[in-house]
Order: sequence, then C-alpha cells, then structure tokens
Amino acid sequence: MALLPSIAQAEIASISNTIYLGLSGGYGSTTWDGLVPSKKNRNSAMSISIPIRVKEGGVMWGFFSGYEFSPYFALESHYRHYPVARVKFDKDSLFAFDHHMRHFNTHTETIGLIGKIMLVIPDTPISVYSGAGPAIIHRFDAINNDWRVTPTFDMGFNIQLNRHFTLGFNGNYTAGYGESEIDPAKDYFPFLYSVFMNLTYRI
Repeated sequence: MALLPSIAQAEIASISNTIYLGLSGGYGSTTWDGLVPSKKNRNSAMSISIPIRVKEGGVMWGFFSGYEFSPYFALESHYRHYPVARVKFDKDSLFAFDHHMRHFNTHTETIGLIGKIMLVIPDTPISVYSGAGPAIIHRFDAINNDWRVTPTFDMGFNIQLNRHFTLGFNGNYTAGYGESEIDPAKDYFPFLYSVFMNLTYRI
C-alpha cells in the first residue's frame, strides 16, 4: 500500500503533451441581485428604473477540453451554462412601461480559454492549480441578446485516479459589466461565481 502514492506520483509525472476532455457540474450564480437596493435605501424614485426582486443561483454545468504541455502547465477551453435568473420590476417602472411586463428570465453562458499553472504535491496523486484568461459572456433574454469579452479566473485541485481519469474540485469567478444609466438592466452583464467538480479523461 505504501507504494501507491509513489505510483500515482510517477503516473502524474509521466503525463505530458496530452489532450484531455471532460464534464463539469456544480453550483453557479449570476449577480443580478447587485442591482437591487437594500431595504433601507429603497424608495419610489429608485423603483422606477431598477429591479425590486431577483431569484438566481442553481445548477451550473459545462464541458471542457485542453492540452497539457507538462504536469505544470496546460491550456484549456471551456463552455459553462449558468442557471436562469428571474428579474422582477415594480408595476410603475420604466421597464414595465416599455416592455409591457414586470419581469423577465435571463440566460447566461460563457466560453473561455485559460492558461493553468499546476503544482504537484509530492508523494500524492493531488495537484493544485490556478488559471486565468479571457472569456466571452453571452446574455440572452427578452430585452437583450449580446456578447462581451471579460476576464475569468479558476482555481482548485485535482486528484489523479489513474492514468486516464482525474477528479477535480474547482472555483471560478468571471467578471461582468455594468454602467450607471436610467435602465441599468438593459446593458448589464452579470458577474459570475461558481463552485463545481470536473471529471477529466486523458486521451
């Protein structure tokens, strides 16, 4: 049994110049709630232009592929789909007047490319990593359908199960975009957070 960590370490060290792919699943959330003022700051003037209630957060899923140049560096592309957010406005708001409805459901997905720097923990099948790169956020709903380039950041650790399969535990932050305007929901791209697991297969 004492040989197992050494064997796992040898397998990790021997894996390089490798193509891999996999699936992701976990919890993710948008940040539409950031447009809703706290109760102490809420008033009728603000309710004209900003949401009054948001329901968001839930299952995030995706898939990815990459190329591992060495046990210490990889390039990885990914697709991630975030849970639908429901954004509600006051009945006397500009949104209700312009769109003849009080709420809308908004969808968010991302496509990203990150460089991953990895550190193998000696005598274990575990490696930790951090990664960063560009992502494209796609927001689509009843009032907007647009894309925006933004930075994304990953961190986590992987457990090498055998030569082909790896289990990962990860966190991600992807920057969004917002500006001060009469109707901030129109052009808002939510900031994204997620914690998830990866199952990776090395070809």
